[in-house]
Amino acid sequence: MKQVKLLIGFLTLCVFITANASVAPTDNIASFSLSVINNQNISNKVSYLSLKDSSTLPPSQLDQLDTWLHTLTSHQSTSVLGDKYVVAFEIYNDTQLTEWFIYPYGSVVQSIEILCFSIDNPVSYVKSGHGLKNQQDFHYGNKIAISPGQRKTLLMIFESEYFFAPIKILVKPHVQAEQLFQSENVILLISLGMCLALGIYNLFIFFSTRNKQYLTYAIATLAYAFGWAAVFGVPEYVGLNSSEHWLMPAYIIGALFTSLFNIQFLRLEESAPKTAKTLKIIALFATLSLPFAFYSQGVGLYLASLFTSIACILGLYSGVRSWMSGYSPAKYFVFALLSVVLPNMVGNLMNLGVLPGLNINIYLLGLIGNSLDSLLLAFALAAQLRLLTIQNIELTASLENTVQERTFELRKSNYQLEQTNSDLIEASNTKGRFLATMSHEIRTPLTSIIGYADGILLGDIDKAEQERVTKIIAENGNHLLSVINDILDISKIEANKLDFESIPTPLFSILAQIESVVGKRARDKGLAFHLEYQYPLPAHIKTDPTRLKQILFNLTNNAIKFTEQGYVGLSVSLVDNRLQIQVKDSGEGITEQQQEHLFQPFTQADSSINRRFGGTGLGLSISRRLANGLGGDIKVHSSPRKGSTFTLNIDLSVVQDSPWINNVGEIWQSTPTKSVKRTALPNFVGNKVLLADDHPNNRELISILLKRMNITVTEVENGKQVLETIFYQKFDLILLDIHMPQMDGTEALKQIRAAGNYTPVIALTANNMKHEIEHYMRLGFSDHLAKPISRHHFITKLSFYLNKQGEIDSPLHQGDMLRLIKDYQLDLSEQVVNLEQALKQSDLTIISEIAHRIRGSAGSFGFDIIGNKFADIEHCALQDDEISVAYELPKIIALTKLCIDLPGVDIAQGIVKHHNSAKQFLDAIFDLVKQSQQTLIDLSAALDNNEINSALVHLYKFFPASFDCALVKSEPAFQALEDMIKQGKPESHEYYPHLDIIRAHLAELNEALQPSLTYDI
Repeated sequence: MKQVKLLIGFLTLCVFITANASVAPTDNIASFSLSVINNQNISNKVSYLSLKDSSTLPPSQLDQLDTWLHTLTSHQSTSVLGDKYVVAFEIYNDTQLTEWFIYPYGSVVQSIEILCFSIDNPVSYVKSGHGLKNQQDFHYGNKIAISPGQRKTLLMIFESEYFFAPIKILVKPHVQAEQLFQSENVILLISLGMCLALGIYNLFIFFSTRNKQYLTYAIATLAYAFGWAAVFGVPEYVGLNSSEHWLMPAYIIGALFTSLFNIQFLRLEESAPKTAKTLKIIALFATLSLPFAFYSQGVGLYLASLFTSIACILGLYSGVRSWMSGYSPAKYFVFALLSVVLPNMVGNLMNLGVLPGLNINIYLLGLIGNSLDSLLLAFALAAQLRLLTIQNIELTASLENTVQERTFELRKSNYQLEQTNSDLIEASNTKGRFLATMSHEIRTPLTSIIGYADGILLGDIDKAEQERVTKIIAENGNHLLSVINDILDISKIEANKLDFESIPTPLFSILAQIESVVGKRARDKGLAFHLEYQYPLPAHIKTDPTRLKQILFNLTNNAIKFTEQGYVGLSVSLVDNRLQIQVKDSGEGITEQQQEHLFQPFTQADSSINRRFGGTGLGLSISRRLANGLGGDIKVHSSPRKGSTFTLNIDLSVVQDSPWINNVGEIWQSTPTKSVKRTALPNFVGNKVLLADDHPNNRELISILLKRMNITVTEVENGKQVLETIFYQKFDLILLDIHMPQMDGTEALKQIRAAGNYTPVIALTANNMKHEIEHYMRLGFSDHLAKPISRHHFITKLSFYLNKQGEIDSPLHQGDMLRLIKDYQLDLSEQVVNLEQALKQSDLTIISEIAHRIRGSAGSFGFDIIGNKFADIEHCALQDDEISVAYELPKIIALTKLCIDLPGVDIAQGIVKHHNSAKQFLDAIFDLVKQSQQTLIDLSAALDNNEINSALVHLYKFFPASFDCALVKSEPAFQALEDMIKQGKPESHEYYPHLDIIRAHLAELNEALQPSLTYDI
């Protein structure tokens, strides 16, 4: 039995050898089984024969093929400048699949002819290649049908005036090939769309800023995008003329502008002039070589590979050096070049024949690398913009230091800014959130643009629909432009740094302020408002009262904004030893899906919110970040049409010995009330103070305060006069303004100390940021006083440096303050004229100087609202933010005019009567004018009906307020009306003239007042 099995096995082996010998391929025709070569590159396993010098045509029969192939010579290597060669191989289908795809890839080829021979069927012929209508979009090759157990011989003829890389040949199942091509097509179109969007966006920035590096970046990005589109045949696919002649010129143009961008972004002309010169030479040669690239794409391949490689290598080298030397935006630049160097250098070395062909789609990989390069370079530009902004701030604060000191201060300030997240939302309106904003705001319109573009390119949208779709793309493009304008608007961009305090805070006073303001707004809208306490609660806690109020105002204002009817309420309690404040409303409510994005910057619940209510969507994002800074968080619970509840939880730190409140009656016993008792001033008789300030009104105010305390005061207005005065007089204390003409305070201090004078010197300045104060202390100042001067802090500082001789009951007289305010009004009028002239000339230097002057003095004379606004203008002007200055300054000038010139009003007297606050004074006039129309109607009707008591009641509704608001033009008419009404029933001809005077004056005020100013700015 064993012998029989051996015999059968031997005979089977002989039959197999004989059968294979009868069909064995020749040396020129390799044979493969599909199960073995499935998804494998067989380009290195076949023989190539040259057709360059052959004029014979391929046979039409299989049995003639081998003979024809033997007439051809061997093809050793492919010429980049044009070639024609052939390859033949046999495939045997030992699988169950019948549909296969012959996929030649890895190079750009004009023509690929595929002839399929079989024993029983006539030869089939198909043609593929660059610029032709291919069976698969953006890919060469053809589908073939081969039954299981069947053999077919394939003859492939490659002919082109240019070959960009060695050809690779894959045989794949048709289904797998289609899936691969669809995935690659999606990646291809997304990458091209990204490059197109970034290029166009940076062109917009160039037209706005005229910064050339945005132009070179945009042109390089668009050139590379067009080059890759031409490689994949995208222009021909969408019906445009052949892009064949633009294959390599596009890359050379990209290399040209990449070289220029590298010089500009890395500032190589200053830091590495030799490298800059080399890149300029590359750009020059690239420009000169363009005609050769148009003439021959093969020559262009060598040139483009050379220029792009040199530009990338030099750029990478320079970027690493810049990064290592401390230029932080260079890190994005390095990563960007690495993303393009790795795939494209491999491709270039393959093109030059240094590396063998790899079994990957190197062109798609190169396109992805270029897309990442463009995106990361956009990040690099944004990082550069942020760095330049910070540098401008720091360099302005340290102009008198040496180069080494400025560099040290800048780096230290940068580190502090990165570590502590300063609150520039209220103070500086910087552009630190540019990257996050761009990513979020641009994504939405880009989704429609890219989606519809993909639909057109992939054929999903009929030609009849393409016009409508194109309009949609255009509309989204315009929306994208609008978003970009919003991003560039300084008033809608938040900063990244916040400072938090932890000081004793009366909890119920904070809540009472919220109730007073928010309750009125709710009732004005017709909403009920309630404040609930869940006792016990501590009377005093340690927290940051400013941040806590900001959070509560944001949450309650949102509740009122989105509630049309019903109620808004607050509930205060302790939960798990934390302070919990809930803001509830009966408004529209929010879905769970909308809640997920509610706290993201520049996000609102849905797109209709902005159209109905306006806003940028920053409020809740800022509130949550403030809550995090207070050691807590904000949560939301809401359902559509059932209202919303926002819950604020923060750390609870109760002040030591603070009482606990258990009912309403105890609240007022624990809440501190303001005392109206006059504060006694210390008596500093015998002390001498030198006061240096260039602002005459400031000098007069401070001088009056000092003289009230019996201090001998010597006044000067600049640093030079300080040095001259202390040369022949001795002082107990020097009050030294920082910003003065001829010689400023810092330089004066240096010379005072250099002369061996160690008299205590206090810095007077409106620059009150933490790092600025620390800088003044390092220079040698003894102490610091912030403008506007706080009397309490002022007296405290004086008490520390001067000898006290008892107390005096003599605060600043009201008459003195009235005179000072009137003098300051005249000064403000002159400054407004100067500001308007500087604004016309776009002179940011003068604007910043005037703004600093007003910022440091306005609060001292009651013009608190003016000082706060000009602090923002000074910051924008110092940053050369001309757009923000041009947008904000006219409104602030209008507000200033409102504060210093109202018809028939003694503004100085009104400010004094409203606790030396122009804001309180303006609010009072707004309310008076708002309520006056109906009151005048009621008063007139009561007089006409001889209702004397009612007329007196209506008169007293706003007569006292008009006296407090100093309506000097109407005051005699009010007084006359009061006398007439008290004397009996006046006749209409007696009271109507007085009513007409009051009515005309109030109408005149109504026209002059602009209530929106204080809220818009």
